[in-house]
Amino acid sequence: MPDWKPVTSSTSSPRRAGPLLQHLLGVPARHERVTHVEHVPARQAGQVGWPNWTPEVLVTRLANHGITGLWSHQYEAADLAHRGVNVIIATGTASGKSLAYLTPALSSVIEGGTVLYLTPTKALAADQLRSLRDLRLTQLRAATFDGDTPFDERTWIRQHANYVLTNPDMLHRSLLPRHSQWSTFFRRLRLVIVDECHGYRGVFGSHVAQILRRLRRVASRYGSSPVFFLASATASDPAQSGTRLTGLEMAEVTVDASPRGSTTFALWEPPLTDLRGEGGAPVRRTATAEAADLLADLVLADVRTLAFVRSRRGAETVALSARAKLTDVAHSLAATPHHHATPSPHPATSSLHPATDPAHPATAPAHPATDPAHLATDPLLSWDDLLPSRPAVPTDSSESPSAQAGSPQPGDEAPSAPSAPPQPGDETPATTPARSRPGDSALSDAEPLCDDKRVKPVDADEGTVEEPADVALTAAKDGPSVPFPRSTSDGLAEPATSGASKAPSSSGAGAPATSGSDAATTGASEADELASLPDKVAAYRAGYLAEDRRVLERALRSGTLLGLASTNALELGVDVSGLDAVLITGWPGTRASLWQQAGRAGRDGQDALAVLIARDDPLDTYLVHHPDALFGQPVEAIVLDPDNPYVLGPHLCAAAAEIPLTEADLSTFGPTAPEVLEDLVRQGLLRKRPAGWFWTQRERATDLADIRGSGGAPVQVVEAATGRLLGTVDEPSAHTTVHTGAVYIHQGETFLVDELDLDAGVALVSSAQPDYSTFARDVTDITVLSPLRSHALGAANLHFGEVEVTRQVVSYLKRRMQTGELLGDEPLDLPPRTLRTRAVWWTLPPEVVAPLAEAGLDLGGSAHAAEHASIGLLPLFATCDRWDIGGVSTEVHPDTGQLTVFVYDGHEGGAGFAERGYSRAADWLTATREAIASCECDRGCPSCIQSPKCGNGNEPLDKAGALRLLDTLLNEN
Repeated sequence: MPDWKPVTSSTSSPRRAGPLLQHLLGVPARHERVTHVEHVPARQAGQVGWPNWTPEVLVTRLANHGITGLWSHQYEAADLAHRGVNVIIATGTASGKSLAYLTPALSSVIEGGTVLYLTPTKALAADQLRSLRDLRLTQLRAATFDGDTPFDERTWIRQHANYVLTNPDMLHRSLLPRHSQWSTFFRRLRLVIVDECHGYRGVFGSHVAQILRRLRRVASRYGSSPVFFLASATASDPAQSGTRLTGLEMAEVTVDASPRGSTTFALWEPPLTDLRGEGGAPVRRTATAEAADLLADLVLADVRTLAFVRSRRGAETVALSARAKLTDVAHSLAATPHHHATPSPHPATSSLHPATDPAHPATAPAHPATDPAHLATDPLLSWDDLLPSRPAVPTDSSESPSAQAGSPQPGDEAPSAPSAPPQPGDETPATTPARSRPGDSALSDAEPLCDDKRVKPVDADEGTVEEPADVALTAAKDGPSVPFPRSTSDGLAEPATSGASKAPSSSGAGAPATSGSDAATTGASEADELASLPDKVAAYRAGYLAEDRRVLERALRSGTLLGLASTNALELGVDVSGLDAVLITGWPGTRASLWQQAGRAGRDGQDALAVLIARDDPLDTYLVHHPDALFGQPVEAIVLDPDNPYVLGPHLCAAAAEIPLTEADLSTFGPTAPEVLEDLVRQGLLRKRPAGWFWTQRERATDLADIRGSGGAPVQVVEAATGRLLGTVDEPSAHTTVHTGAVYIHQGETFLVDELDLDAGVALVSSAQPDYSTFARDVTDITVLSPLRSHALGAANLHFGEVEVTRQVVSYLKRRMQTGELLGDEPLDLPPRTLRTRAVWWTLPPEVVAPLAEAGLDLGGSAHAAEHASIGLLPLFATCDRWDIGGVSTEVHPDTGQLTVFVYDGHEGGAGFAERGYSRAADWLTATREAIASCECDRGCPSCIQSPKCGNGNEPLDKAGALRLLDTLLNEN
């Protein structure tokens, strides 16, 4: 695939800002927070009509919805699929990928075939089902089949549905093991759609790759050979990624011919504060606090805005903080004598600054910041100028997943267990925790349910709400912390209060005067509009009931809501159109996700604003100071390793249980299958017979593959006072999430762990409201088992191979929520755990490091700092999260005899991340060096070399030494 450039080159004017950004920069103190502005030009497109094989009834139904033809990339992908060619379409957000696969899919249904649609989220499945039903095709019998599907409907779906929407979990645990019950469906299967396939990466993606191979084998048993249609965000080399995911040759469609408006994209770095963290390091203002301010500003200006936040509690915090600030603005404006102004209109229509606007009244008040009428029409002023001093809504100064109660807290840059629930990064004001309704799902949108409750969610912070009443929900007992709009008879939503739903308009200079009763009526109306401002902001996350999420989506589409703080549940293809701005709170992990989120604004073809707000993290710091790493660059390749024996083995067992394996099947599962099969026979899991390999156990073979976790018997989390089972945590994660003394969050409720009994598999907890979070810290030892590849890297030697990692949680820190102040370090006594995985490591020989030591460098602290920063930067080159990898550094390692820095995969058998680091080592370590150098701190801070996961308390660390060490390595290169 040619390098796809979603934006203009970096030669575009760095200060070409649209009116929306100009409005945000109205506060002078914010000017230095914008490190770069990129302008994405508008794109025009034309339609090419319908392929001649498209059924007339489908053309008519789509025309009734205003769709009169396909753009060229849709046409190409649809035509390839219709001709029986496996295809992946990898284009930008809102480019119409859904229509590209719906056209051949619905054509197949009309012709008598069946379609299987796989989605990573329930929200996307619900959106797709709604779109399908809106077409009102009599031949179409579409249904979702997941853990929420009532059992009395499942039989009907198996026997009659011809368009089934499900997820990989359900395919793994239900459809494939019970394939005989789906024989009619599989016999007519024409098309398999794998939507948002860029999300299938790492260990989870490797599991999905093997599930798709099992699907191909089962379909073949019933005489069908379906076409695979993959839809992805823009990706590097999508055809190769699609082949690795499905095992099939794949055509690619990458040229996006859809129209879109222009976008102003700003990189934003919050300022350093007077607070001090570990070692006296400066603490940067949190990205969530910054996002709340910007969201309030944009809502005040009548700008429809979506704020993406990495954690669920973080989304609640942003919404609550923005609402609190809007409440203050409303009170301040309403209390001002002679008040006649309403909040600022869309900035595009706002007047210029008085100094440059000849129409601005010459009699402006001497102190414009205190005049609400001036605020309403002046884009260079903000509600900040109006507010008296008041306590801020509490936020947690640490925004990484590690800052959360119950979050994975590896030690010396040890990774979290894959299924450990990353708890949110910000503390909300105290509210009564929400309760689940009977039957509520405990899985997030991002982790669909299947009918086996042992499938664990990735995120256990599953706040749910009571069923909506006839009046709006408020932050009362057992309700959400942000009120929902309530549905009206027309299916839309209205504000949670009785304020006017119409967006406020300006009444600045030149507006006709009012008097008497008209003025009184206008004043009352404006007061109502001001009072309703806070209700135009809400939070959106997976823990809400499905019907409540649909209400929020409709309210945002209709404009009833102006601001929504959301987790990545809205990143994927849910139709939320008409947005003006997107705030991205922290690097979302990949360029693909960045463009997916930014593309949510401007989906109706209008101009838009996107702002990436950096967290206090090395990678975020690097990106906002190196825009060329984002703009004009191809997005990442999808990293997965389906040949990993720890992944392949369980799926070979599952395949043998479905249909006995034969020699002819082995090529389907990859080149390592024969070797893995022999090992399974030695373990007694499979039995070799002349006819093939057979499953020998009474248990279900699918239980061997924990596709979203890391295996191990789960630890039950039980409330000590009531015996109530709150949930489960996989055993590897239990050491860091539910150790004795840990703060554990479940469905919005906070608990303290009284005791962790690993032998019994139980963690006893008690309800509490601590004002601190806990951070598990561990020590890590690493042993080199077998180097697989090596080469010189300047003065160093670079290696990739198999290692054994031994980790032991030894203590936990208590850190105050609001300030990050350290309250103590409590010892723990937990057994060590061993992980066999793969790592990349580099070594410097004694003759190279000797001059550095003679110059007074702390070699151990220098290597330690370089290790932390390199772990923070690897996700830019390997599609992973910082919590998927770990590291160890030592001045002299016993296996190498040299100064050594390791970075390893935190998954049994490896996940491909360390291997990607090995192949991109020069670029990766160069970026690491630049990230350290570009940070404005003196001795190191969380933005460069400190790590929230460090088991050694971020000691010793030497920032200057790390730069010298990396210079020595890279300059020689």
